[in-house]
Amino acid sequence: MQWIAYAVWGSLALCLLAAVVSYLYYRFGNKETQQNESNAMNKQVSTVLSLDSQRWQTVLRQSRLSAEHIPTTAEEQLVWASELFGVQQGWLKGEDEPMHPCLSFHNNVAASVDFIQQQLQCNPVLRLYVVKPEGIEIDESVYEASIVLCFAAPVVFEGETTWRFWPINVFWEWGYPPEQVQCCQILYVAGQAGCQIHGVEVDFNDLYDLLEGKKIPQLMVDAPFTDEFASSWQPHLLAHAGVAVAGQGRSALSAEELTRLIQQAGLGNRV
Repeated sequence: MQWIAYAVWGSLALCLLAAVVSYLYYRFGNKETQQNESNAMNKQVSTVLSLDSQRWQTVLRQSRLSAEHIPTTAEEQLVWASELFGVQQGWLKGEDEPMHPCLSFHNNVAASVDFIQQQLQCNPVLRLYVVKPEGIEIDESVYEASIVLCFAAPVVFEGETTWRFWPINVFWEWGYPPEQVQCCQILYVAGQAGCQIHGVEVDFNDLYDLLEGKKIPQLMVDAPFTDEFASSWQPHLLAHAGVAVAGQGRSALSAEELTRLIQQAGLGNRV
């Protein structure tokens, strides 16, 4: 009988312990689970609310696409703008970063050969905008002289054609011969590959915004849709395969090296 009593009291103790554990779990563990779920929902809502409406309108104006096919939820819009136009998702959320990440060809002109080759494999049309300050002559004697390069290619969405842009971080600027050479070499590669090359003039603010990837000048956004668009200046004379300049070192390829890369990529004689 004594053992039966111990068994009964032991069972009661286990039941009581189980009840206490269940209560504690419900009281605290379940609360933590609910809190995690609440945080997840708040995070999702926060993502929706953090989409910068003004920047989203900038993307829509640049796209020039019919609104009926454009995504309506923030999550879809972020992916759509990133994949179709290369717009950085952080920028579209209002964060302090460029709209477009620049193609990093600084001290790496060979990367421009690879980029052009890859783009032409996907699309026969590749355009290079050569952008300078309006009314400024491109000459070493002119302090304000500067050039920003930007590639562009047509993309198709739901049967409509629009354009994607790739600003380049190589900058032709007065007083920096090594970078000037790199800029002229990229222009030379584009010419050899048969890219469409257009000289464009914009004001200084638009020029630096393009260099920093902050926005595409409206003139360039409108250009592919304007039948009468024509270059306002001719940048072709700046193009060359490479020359030695003071302070260049290995920042730029020699003319022989660049010519060999162009031929190996199958880009030569496409003009």
